[in-house]
Amino acid sequence: MPDPAHLDSARPETPQLTPVPPPARTDPQAGPAAGRRPPRRGHRALAALGAFVVSAGIFTAGAGVGAGIDRAGLLAGATATSSVSHDDPTDLALIDQAWDLIHEKYVDASSLDSRKLAHAAIDGMTEAIGDTGHTSFLTPSEVAASEAALSGSYAGIGAEMDSTGSEPVVVGVFRGSPAAEAGLRRGDVIVAVDGRSTAGESLQQVISRVRGAAGSAVTLSVRRSGATDPLKMRIVRAEVEIPAVEWARVPGTSIVDIRIEQFSTGTADRLVAALKSALATDPTGIVLDLRGNPGGYVNEAVGVASQFLSSGDVYRQRDASGSTSATPVSPGGIATDIPLVVLVDGGTASSAEIVTGALQDADRATVIGETTFGTGTVLGRFSLADGSALRIGTVEWLTPNGRRIWHEGLAPDVTVSLPGDVTPVVPADLAALGPTGLADSPDTQLRKALDVLTSRAG
Repeated sequence: MPDPAHLDSARPETPQLTPVPPPARTDPQAGPAAGRRPPRRGHRALAALGAFVVSAGIFTAGAGVGAGIDRAGLLAGATATSSVSHDDPTDLALIDQAWDLIHEKYVDASSLDSRKLAHAAIDGMTEAIGDTGHTSFLTPSEVAASEAALSGSYAGIGAEMDSTGSEPVVVGVFRGSPAAEAGLRRGDVIVAVDGRSTAGESLQQVISRVRGAAGSAVTLSVRRSGATDPLKMRIVRAEVEIPAVEWARVPGTSIVDIRIEQFSTGTADRLVAALKSALATDPTGIVLDLRGNPGGYVNEAVGVASQFLSSGDVYRQRDASGSTSATPVSPGGIATDIPLVVLVDGGTASSAEIVTGALQDADRATVIGETTFGTGTVLGRFSLADGSALRIGTVEWLTPNGRRIWHEGLAPDVTVSLPGDVTPVVPADLAALGPTGLADSPDTQLRKALDVLTSRAG
């Protein structure tokens, strides 16, 4: 996504609302992994963003590498600080042997791009781990994109994408964005970018072709349900503001609808401001909409959950040795008693799952919707010498009660499915819908949330 995936970084052991500098970033962003559970989304990512980050990195590699990069040069910064012992030193020798043979024996050796080969080799290693959507390799351009992903704005088209099945699917479009103005819709399948087919490409490859500098144009060919032929859209990229938090009073009720789009820098502070305004209207209940939220900074998740909890933990983490530690609720929450419903779906991931699990385990909220994505690992991001990076699953996080999220997701208290062609109602829609329009809305998840809160108020 999005053009805005996803996109996640902060120290999980330090529940402060201050993001960690880029070199210390990590991600519990699971990258909705492809092929885990067919009904759920594959890899959600921001079409102009790349990936999200959410936790604590450990080290960075050293200096840059010249044009004549080789495998050893690319990895020098990382391996110099590593204390890992390899089971069989001959395994690394195989890599060296293959590298040398390709450069010595390939018929057109002068045309070889050593950096491209090195990146492909590292990417292949991360894929061989089998930690799909978690442990991964980022090129320098993808690193730059992830740096911008959680700043609250970025240059792109303003559409979220997912790799459901084997095709890139639009799962969200930001209001007022270039994508929205061009007519791109949720559910559209991107079949070509600038005339070149997306068949066989990974989501990240498609994203890299869709994103670009503000003012530049991209032409998308999309397949839309009900349309006979693909639709062509020329979209001029622009700076897109990501609405991290928005809220509105639900027409005809005393209930407030608050939506968090992602856990970017300042999200917790924006939520506090929204809550203060919302609580001033004396609501009888709150709907917290986390549907399609790909995650973000873990400290923002702690700050958000802490507004609704007066005590306890937000989440726990477990390292490879099996030892666990807990991150407590921050004091001073301003909405710890008001009835609460949380909306989730298959695109609810990472930090959004941290918040959901904390509220669910504390019996603080009724969770409605569909099973969440199942991120569950803190991804340490380790810089390589040429500006690329490895994201490695270093720690698994759990709900306060010790429930595992990784590859499983969080099941809602009340299951309500939303058809793929239905666009969820967000706060900005409510005023135009009015009570009648909302009652007839196909957003059955929101309607169920309202029913639950109304019955409690009664």
